[in-house]
Amino acid sequence: MHPRFSINGRFLTQPMAGVQRFAIEVSKAIDELIGGTEYRELAGQIEICAPRQARDFPLRHIPLRRAGFGGGYFWEQVEFPFHTPGRFLLNFCGPGPLIKRNQIVVVHDATIRAQPENFSPQFRAAYNFLIPRLIRRSSHSMTVSEFSRREIGRWYGVDVSRMQVCYLGADHISRTPADNGIVERLGLTGRRFFLGVGVSKNKNVGAIVEAYRRCGLDDTLLVLTGQRYAWIDGAQSSVSMEGIRSAGYVTDAELRALYEHALAMLSPSLYEGFGLPPVEAMLCGCPAIISNNSAMAEICGHAALQCGPHDIDELARLMCLVHDDPVRRSALSAAGRDRAARYTWRSVAVSLLRLCAQLDGRPLNSSEADRPIASARNLDVVPRGTASTSG
Repeated sequence: MHPRFSINGRFLTQPMAGVQRFAIEVSKAIDELIGGTEYRELAGQIEICAPRQARDFPLRHIPLRRAGFGGGYFWEQVEFPFHTPGRFLLNFCGPGPLIKRNQIVVVHDATIRAQPENFSPQFRAAYNFLIPRLIRRSSHSMTVSEFSRREIGRWYGVDVSRMQVCYLGADHISRTPADNGIVERLGLTGRRFFLGVGVSKNKNVGAIVEAYRRCGLDDTLLVLTGQRYAWIDGAQSSVSMEGIRSAGYVTDAELRALYEHALAMLSPSLYEGFGLPPVEAMLCGCPAIISNNSAMAEICGHAALQCGPHDIDELARLMCLVHDDPVRRSALSAAGRDRAARYTWRSVAVSLLRLCAQLDGRPLNSSEADRPIASARNLDVVPRGTASTSG
């Protein structure tokens, strides 16, 4: 029996970033669902088709099939559809083959259009050509927040009224035992510290560094994760200032340990389609301070403190608030855990399986068949005062 569904496995040739995290965790969750009783009819029906240079990705119920000779966009546009005739395709990282209609594409955000300066001309050209055409041509498209849905419609000029929202999960961080050795390695034992995760331009690290400087908290450090010598938003000279520790690349186990020991996780991002690190932090009991201008306000709601991404004085004030008020910090920790527990990879996988089965014309025999696909309304994740689009 040939599989009915083929997952685009190009992500297994790419470095780990947000969209690759999505593909990996959703594939794992789908594999786990197939191993249960509710989705056992999908056993043998789903495969991952990937380029020959794909790294190993052992799953129990979803085989990995390497096919073709090329890689990159050529493999995705030409070889992937050639090697999956008659199958429904699942593309978790944005692009998919334009030649196919019978597929789902997950478009994570519109960052490439909203902040083009953060990407190479070649990358921008490829995405700007592919994404609007794929949304119009494919059977269905999905995204990861109501904010992203609106932004995709705005920047790409496409109709997003039928685009479904399936939020990311964060529970992978709680399945990973904390590696507390990083606390000792960074000299954080017995020390208070704030945590910034990632050093890409949209993470607004310069604002974090400046807010930390303005706080004047001599008993508190600032820890930044991410590539040690990466570009740090114009703050290179500040990174070496006293009190700042550069952790470099960290594993999930090390990141969990940092979340569990930090006073707060700082994420005043300029633009996010979802914003996974604050949700990971909240699930670990770490209060989050986020920007109020992107999907993070929708996702975190009132369980996180919010400020404008350019309001450094307000960011510094909120940092001092968390530092000085243990009662408020404890309340934020509890509220954050409760909020973040709503975001699971299993729920994302269920949404995707139900949608692809519906489009394939073969509804699944699942007790969850009547549950609505994730949206901001039925998950109650839109903070008060934030408008929700209809869909």
